[in-house]
Amino acid sequence: MATVQKKKKGMMKQKWNRPPQLFLFLLLIVLLLGSLNVAKAKGWLIPSQPVPPVNGKIISLNSLTLDQKIAQMIIVAGARQNVPAWKKLQVGGIHLFALQNEQLFHDTIAEVQEGMAIPFFVTVDLEGCRNPFATFREFTAASNIRTEGQAFEKGSEEGKFLAALGISINFAPVVDLEDTIWHCRSFPGNETHIAELAEAYVLGLQKEGIMATAKHYPGKTLVVRDPHKFIVTADISPEDLFPYYYLAKKQDLKAVMVSHIIPSGAVVSTFPSVASADVVQHLRQNFGGLIITDEVNMLGLKNFYPTLEVMYLAIVEAGNDLILNFNDDPQEIYHMIQVIKAAVEEGRIPQERIDASVQKILEAKGFTVI
Repeated sequence: MATVQKKKKGMMKQKWNRPPQLFLFLLLIVLLLGSLNVAKAKGWLIPSQPVPPVNGKIISLNSLTLDQKIAQMIIVAGARQNVPAWKKLQVGGIHLFALQNEQLFHDTIAEVQEGMAIPFFVTVDLEGCRNPFATFREFTAASNIRTEGQAFEKGSEEGKFLAALGISINFAPVVDLEDTIWHCRSFPGNETHIAELAEAYVLGLQKEGIMATAKHYPGKTLVVRDPHKFIVTADISPEDLFPYYYLAKKQDLKAVMVSHIIPSGAVVSTFPSVASADVVQHLRQNFGGLIITDEVNMLGLKNFYPTLEVMYLAIVEAGNDLILNFNDDPQEIYHMIQVIKAAVEEGRIPQERIDASVQKILEAKGFTVI
């Protein structure tokens, strides 16, 4: 009897000491999922593209693959963990949000640009009251600017600061005539005064080598409902359009950002502006610079379409040059490229449509395109 009891105790002890198989299985699953997330973030699952053949600042458009061309049309969120993926995809640019100190901006930009035959655009939203540098540097809000001299000084000060960091595009100035949502992003005054202040700001900013971006065409983006959250309609007046035509006529402005507003009035569309060929082509008739979308994951655009694929194609077909997609999953950016690529190969989107935008992008980066 004692022998049997000892034997049972021994068996129980062996079972207790044996590593539970379920625990090991769950641990393995966790490790595999973690490894998969790392692989996705770093773009290990994305096919590599060839190094673009660049001769100094001369590049042949025909030397780029279709994947590379489409990738050049996309600006992504610049989180450092995704930098290897963005380099592998060879996207057109990264957008930087708030970081804790100036050195982090320097380090991130140096890391992302290192070894790139075609450099990234590096973009920010510096409007004064919307300031990714707020933890260590303050700037005057647009709403506090009264004179053209102040606007030029604001542009020059911000341009010097951004150029020293290695940033290439600022998504400013805002030329919406009113700001009843944030109360600080627009210049004060009527449409003429706002246009004149915007022109002075643009000249100050671009004097320092930073591309300015007037936004948000065709207007009324800051006075109805927040398009980050809602599908928004607005009646656009000739006064709303005036600053864009004024700046386009001066021929200094490098870029215009198109909003997700569904417009009526002076500009009409049943689609969000950024996905409307009528709206974008109306702008293109008057403006020869880069046409940039507002961020495409904003619900004012995203909720309008049944799928992301339909939305991606609508944005490209509308005629935008640069697309802001801040989805931080590189696989989704790769998927976007493949959706657009398939539409080009099927003849739905003309190859010439892609080439025209890519040529403008490369020229804006300082290349001579042959």
